[in-house]
Amino acid sequence: MEKHIEVMKQSLELSETILEGLQHIQKLLSEGKSEQTIFLFEDTLLAYETISKAINLAVTELNNESISAKQAEFSQAADLVVTAYEEKNYAKVQEILQFTLVPQFKKLKEELEQAFNPFVVS
Repeated sequence: MEKHIEVMKQSLELSETILEGLQHIQKLLSEGKSEQTIFLFEDTLLAYETISKAINLAVTELNNESISAKQAEFSQAADLVVTAYEEKNYAKVQEILQFTLVPQFKKLKEELEQAFNPFVVS
């Protein structure tokens, strides 16, 4: 597990940045700056994908199915947001972010913290 500690630390840091990005997108949408959020959302998904790939081995070694389940839920919600963006339905984007995507990401982030902190804090 020791070989994954640096990946765990960086993943926890990046997960905080992702959360901030999602919250910033929500703020921009509420201000009516919908077009500005498209690339920011793409960057946020790219960052999430980076974490997802990087932690794959560590999650497998930890045998933590809860993280995998939360990742799947987040990915499904992200797909809904992408579809809403494609339809230029920014009200729907905002709704999915507020009620589904951000809460699911917070749960995933908490799960990662619970799983990784014993290794990165020690």
